[in-house]
Amino acid sequence: MSRRIRSAEESARRESALTKEAMRTLLADSTAPRDPRGRGDHYRSHLADAHRVIETLQLRIKDLEQERDKIKQAREYDLSLCVTRTVAEEARQDAFRLARRKAAILAEWPHGVPTMLSEEIDCIPDPKPKWS
Repeated sequence: MSRRIRSAEESARRESALTKEAMRTLLADSTAPRDPRGRGDHYRSHLADAHRVIETLQLRIKDLEQERDKIKQAREYDLSLCVTRTVAEEARQDAFRLARRKAAILAEWPHGVPTMLSEEIDCIPDPKPKWS
């Protein structure tokens, strides 16, 4: 989508929002009483209604933010339980080295005296990294 089309869509949305706001203002002004005292009471009642709506919306926003924070905490906890690739790779390499060392120790005879087989086992190269 080109920038010009996107700009046109955005300006159309802005114009639509401005039109709606103008209609609300026009409607509020047309329903206002003609005498100044009644007009003040009328606008005060609208303000009181607006404040109630604002309070309701603020409570809803607060609840949504709490829900969002709970979801973020749950996600962070779930991620903390996951093993990263680097940790998994290190564990895999360590397990191979341990197995190679144990095999070399078992190949020694008598115990602690290296043999040709144990030397060959020690010379086996580490496996190539799988994930890194």
